[in-house]
Amino acid sequence: MIEELQIRDLGVIEHANVELGTGLNALTGETGAGKTMALTSLLMLMGNKIDSAKVRVGAEAAVVEGTFVVGINSPAVDIVRNAGGDVDTDDNRAIIYISRHLPASGRTRAYVGGHSVPLAVLKELSEYLVTIHGQTDQLRLKSPKAQRDALDSFGGDEIAQLAAQYHDQWQKYHNLVTEREEFAVKVAQAGTERLALEALISRVDAVNPQEGEEDELKSRAMLLENIEDVRNALAEASEALGSEENGALKQLDRAANALGRIAANDPRVAQLVSVLHEVSAQASDISNEVGGQLSSLDADPAQLNSIHERRAQLKTLQRDLGMDIGEILSRRAAADERLAAIANPQETLDSLTAQVAQEKEKLKHAGAALSKCRVKYAHLLSKNVTKELAQLAMKDATFSVLVEASESPQSHGIDHIEFQLSPHRGSPLLPLGQTASGGEMSRVMLALEVVLASRISTTEHTFIFDEVDAGIGGKTALSIGERLAVLGKQCQVIAVTHLAQVAAYSSRHINVRKNVTQSGGDTKVSVLAETERVAELARMLSGHSESEAALAHAAELLSSAHVS
Repeated sequence: MIEELQIRDLGVIEHANVELGTGLNALTGETGAGKTMALTSLLMLMGNKIDSAKVRVGAEAAVVEGTFVVGINSPAVDIVRNAGGDVDTDDNRAIIYISRHLPASGRTRAYVGGHSVPLAVLKELSEYLVTIHGQTDQLRLKSPKAQRDALDSFGGDEIAQLAAQYHDQWQKYHNLVTEREEFAVKVAQAGTERLALEALISRVDAVNPQEGEEDELKSRAMLLENIEDVRNALAEASEALGSEENGALKQLDRAANALGRIAANDPRVAQLVSVLHEVSAQASDISNEVGGQLSSLDADPAQLNSIHERRAQLKTLQRDLGMDIGEILSRRAAADERLAAIANPQETLDSLTAQVAQEKEKLKHAGAALSKCRVKYAHLLSKNVTKELAQLAMKDATFSVLVEASESPQSHGIDHIEFQLSPHRGSPLLPLGQTASGGEMSRVMLALEVVLASRISTTEHTFIFDEVDAGIGGKTALSIGERLAVLGKQCQVIAVTHLAQVAAYSSRHINVRKNVTQSGGDTKVSVLAETERVAELARMLSGHSESEAALAHAAELLSSAHVS
């Protein structure tokens, strides 16, 4: 419920403090006085995009602040706290403060519970705080989605649970259908891919490259190409190490024997002898290795040619495939895995098709349960709205909610929902958008809200009706005022109206009045006292607030509405 609105520098309103009450609050005023700006202030608090041109001329920014009262367990409380805002509590009530700053230039700012928040938070909050109905909403009521949402709302938790189950199953079914369709496309491409993979495997296997083979072949080729130089170097080294006359091994042994004769008397010399023996052993190993390499040298030209041919094969393979040997081997291994994966695509496609059929059957069952529940509540909604229309000067009208099977499952269910209306006795039931006039649409919408409010706990919610009584007058206007008052017994209602018959039923009458001055004038928003209400109703009835006849008529209207 909206407890208070403070408006500064918005349109023609310089400053206004509006205290709203429970029940029906009527907002009236002459054309151009600023009623639209009062409604715009609420749209700002709901997170709607507002043009900076709405800022009062000469002001830096328009500011709207609202105080909302909800139950302590309302989801709105969690939204505020999750956004970092503070909430005041009073017994079982929670007070939420929302403000919006709209600068003449620059970025708009929103605050909830004293904390800066994005506009998305205001939009989320508005779902639990305010519902606005206007002429455009009557057009939306003609849409299948709006009608389906109204029926589902009327069904409450029972439909909500079944709808959630259906939606979960729809997601599974839809995702599986998408997976199957994508795989079917891949199956068509699999033949071409298989040929390419087999060609790659055949080309690589024909050469059969090995990891590190290139480096080994290069080393062997260099060795064979310089074999004489290598042979001479090895022979010279072997002679230097193992010569019987002056070889290094011979000289090391001689040195060790000479020192060994005096080692018994000097530990330091004994240590030197030990080192000489170690060096001699290492030199002997080296001499043996050099001798082995020397004896294994092969100057066969055929071996060198074979190495050159092999290296040429590897280079040609790399050039043809545009990869090095490491990448070729990696692609070859991956090709085996990919071939195994697409070896039998039809089997995978058949499996996916079977799964789709299973999930579709589950979807049908979930849809049938949802549809059955919708049919049940459609009958009840039809009966209740028809009864309510009788109270709105449409006693011969029949309202009906048609639930019929759709051609194929949709994300919202397996049925098509259509609101139908027979405005007069004997006239056929036709789609609401084809048969209802503007005035009739207003009453159907009001009847729906009264019926929905009777089934759903909306005591903390605010319904705003923006001139939904346009094109209506006389007794019909009285009936609308009465039903708005009935709705106001269950929740807060704000009606922007130009009809005295509607305003007379309000428990609080708020007037928007423009005072013309030499500088242009300003707009005042105030709650009317009893005598002021009579004068305002007289103005609305006749255009003259001081006419005795109009005043008498206004007083009688208030009396008959039982609000005097």
